[in-house]
Amino acid sequence: MKIRLPNFGKRPLGARLGILPWLVLATGLGLTGLWCHQQRHFTRLEHERIERDLANAISNAITSRLQTNIAVLNAVVGLFDASKEVDQQEFNAFYQALNHGGETLSGIQGVGYAVVVPNGDISGFEQQVRRAGRPHFTIQPAGSRPLTSAILYLEPNDWRNQRALGFDMYSQATRREAMQLAVTTGQPALSGPVRLLQENSIRPQIGALLYQAIYRTPSEGFNSSQDRFNHLKGWAYSPLRMEDLIQGALATVDDPALQGTGVLIYDSSRNQTENLLFDNLRLANSPQLTHPTWLEVSIANRTWVIGIQLDYRKLNPEGWSNALLLQALLGLSLSVLAAVISQQLIRNHQSVRQALLREQEASRERALAGTVFDSSPVAIVVTDAQGVILKVNQAFCQLTGYSELEARGNTANILRSGRHDNSFYEQMWSAILSKGYWSGEIWNRHRNGQIIRHELSITAVLDERQQPSSFVGLLRDVSERYQQEERMRFMATHDQLTGLANRTLLIEELNRSLALAKRQGFGVGVLFIDLNRFKPVNDRFGHSTGDALLKAVAQRLTSTCRSSDTLCRQGGDEFVVLIPDAPSIEHLETLARKLVDALEQPFPAGADLPKDITISASIGIARWPDHASDADALIEAADTAMYDSKLQGEASIAIAASIATSDTSN
Repeated sequence: MKIRLPNFGKRPLGARLGILPWLVLATGLGLTGLWCHQQRHFTRLEHERIERDLANAISNAITSRLQTNIAVLNAVVGLFDASKEVDQQEFNAFYQALNHGGETLSGIQGVGYAVVVPNGDISGFEQQVRRAGRPHFTIQPAGSRPLTSAILYLEPNDWRNQRALGFDMYSQATRREAMQLAVTTGQPALSGPVRLLQENSIRPQIGALLYQAIYRTPSEGFNSSQDRFNHLKGWAYSPLRMEDLIQGALATVDDPALQGTGVLIYDSSRNQTENLLFDNLRLANSPQLTHPTWLEVSIANRTWVIGIQLDYRKLNPEGWSNALLLQALLGLSLSVLAAVISQQLIRNHQSVRQALLREQEASRERALAGTVFDSSPVAIVVTDAQGVILKVNQAFCQLTGYSELEARGNTANILRSGRHDNSFYEQMWSAILSKGYWSGEIWNRHRNGQIIRHELSITAVLDERQQPSSFVGLLRDVSERYQQEERMRFMATHDQLTGLANRTLLIEELNRSLALAKRQGFGVGVLFIDLNRFKPVNDRFGHSTGDALLKAVAQRLTSTCRSSDTLCRQGGDEFVVLIPDAPSIEHLETLARKLVDALEQPFPAGADLPKDITISASIGIARWPDHASDADALIEAADTAMYDSKLQGEASIAIAASIATSDTSN
């Protein structure tokens, strides 16, 4: 009798050998992970420190800039405290003396004085200013208010600032809040974000205004806020263009980390899009804004929120760096190498078992492939080398309308829509035969005759001689996506309210017209239209009525212009007409007069308009090559001419100054 003794040594040894590679790998990966975690933590702390320091530096730079503005406003207050009356010449002389040398007012957009109209006598005050040498002075907006102010002086006295003279800033809520704060506290006050009157449609910026109250008898002291208002004479103020102000402040920050860094600045709260004052890298509300550091600062009695996001390539916010990645890769490599060496001892034992498992898996995959083909939501068609359909799935039948019986034996030409020429199909099959694959979008015809846009992928199946034996096509219906893309393209180039072209499309059409005009030698005209009396309608009846009026204006302008002209809503109540073939100034004047006459006709009351409304328009005319040499200059010339026409009165037309005349005047 032969007795077999059990082998106690082999099975425990094999089990230990099987576990050994994983223990080695786990230990190595654990040590590597712990080291990387600690290094990432230190790097994240350093990243946050740099962002905080940079935010503080930017805050100090902006505060320093505003302190300069405040000092200038204090000087203006001193001028009015020292003089009983300050006329325009004296204010201009003070500004020139203050700006002597060109450095004192560097970065300051303007210095002005807004007066409180005595006793609310708007008409009397306007006559007084007109007699003093400004015959066109008018307080805007019209109408009586408990307290009426008017911009009386504003230096430098250029054409931009002249647009603001006479405006009652106290009539606008955002400005009024800061003006009241300056009066009641006696301290400088900064307004929230506004659109400055000096801005036009060329490179507009968000603005703000800095106010300092001026009192009649400041030395006597005040008993209450109302007492301050009783002695109020006006305000010294400075209009600020936020991008210019903040860019100037950033230029003084001596920190290399600022280069490539995203800087976002909000007024009061960063939860409201309209509060955004500055965004140098256009990060707001975008997926790129991932790791900012926020800092609240108090500036001129107002709270600003400053956000800093470093360039991740300088110092990764997650703590990763090339050195750390190299260390992690080295630790991983050593761990894997140790595990591989250990595993090599038992690999021969596992190879046979793995081969069997792979064969079983391949059998399951073949069975699964058949199931996937039949139940796939993607339409699948299989053809032979000549393009004859061999097999289709149910999704193909639903997508094309052809049953499997109808499709088999036919070529894929049954889907041709006729929208593609022969060269399209030749290029497609050339790519399939040379590369073995083609993917793109194609118009196909449904069995019921409907034309549908499909996303098509064709793959060649090669035989043992590397020749195509069959082709597999995958189809998806992308008609809805295509229509959505078309809608998005339309929205990107058209005004959402009126459906007219927007500024982006206008510039494209203008550049195209100028290029054609330069080759063929004809003129290109631009009419810049600004509506008169629109704002009172908007203020009185509300924005919905204003929007309805703008749409009615757009329809009337469209019916007056030719189909070859491009009508654009520039923004607000401004419109621009591009005439791509303008033979003469007289031709443009005739069209402009038609537009003025059309807009002077009353807009009848209806569902959207509560009553008959009458407005007018002021139009500026510019023609290439008479008034400008490029697209931007042509629009600017028409814009300037429009403001000249407004000075002539309502329903006026003005022609831009010619290039030669402008050069001579300079």
